[in-house]
Amino acid sequence: MAGMQRQKTAVPVYQLYGEEQQWLTPDQIHCESIASRSLLHNWEIKPHRHHGLFQLLWLESGSALLSLDDQRGQLEAGRILLVPQHCVHGFQFSPDAEGQVITLAYPLFERLGGGLGQLLTAFSGPQVLALSVNSEQVLIASLLRAVELEYHANAPHRRLLLESLLTALLVCLLRQSANSPMESAEGPVRARQHLAHFSELIETDFCSHQPLQTYAQKIGISSAHLNAVCRQLAQRSALDLVHERIALEARRNLVYTSMTIHTISDALGFSDPAYFTRFFKRQTGLSPKAFRLRAASLGNEI
Repeated sequence: MAGMQRQKTAVPVYQLYGEEQQWLTPDQIHCESIASRSLLHNWEIKPHRHHGLFQLLWLESGSALLSLDDQRGQLEAGRILLVPQHCVHGFQFSPDAEGQVITLAYPLFERLGGGLGQLLTAFSGPQVLALSVNSEQVLIASLLRAVELEYHANAPHRRLLLESLLTALLVCLLRQSANSPMESAEGPVRARQHLAHFSELIETDFCSHQPLQTYAQKIGISSAHLNAVCRQLAQRSALDLVHERIALEARRNLVYTSMTIHTISDALGFSDPAYFTRFFKRQTGLSPKAFRLRAASLGNEI
């Protein structure tokens, strides 16, 4: 995004944007309009990320320049953005932008039935959904408005209705996503649970470079079984998923911070910067220095 400044420290982690304190609301859902927060920041939400929070942004009208990890693009009206925890995201909204931001705490997913919670927990990257012009689009827009109305009301059985509306909304969105986990996770529920648990463990300690056996033992399965689950549901090996997460963090640091390559290497658990450079080039096709220069000069379209 134009005018973006690199920071010397890590990308900021917020509960909600601009708030350093813990989320004190008794709800495990937060709903607000785009304008209510972005207007306070001159319509610009600088790149940041959340821990333990999943966000859904619906741009009903207007436009926005969008930053997702190391990519840049234009978010058009009618699009819905799904952002899992730890994904770096930022926006420059047009002053006429309207829409909603729904933030969900990950513990809420544990109460969602039908394997939906496991699918959402296993979400590892952001998705931009262009809704088809059909009856489901009308249903999704109606559900989004219903969630907003119920969130700001104080009627009896509020939480129950909110969670029911959210369940219906999330199912519809997963159906709309051509590349959602719904399409690659048709295996047994137990296998989906294993993949979700593995994803959580990767997020917790991907910088420690634990052997796969350690992950498998924590899940309660063998390394071979873990690999089979990953290949079945994610079409990649377990080690591939760990390496992708490390490389993603490296790309984020190269784009959003001015940390030296040596510092990034050390922060990601590499004892030798030269080995980190070789690892990064295998993952991206570019050296860390070349990647940073390309990101600074060109950016990437989403």
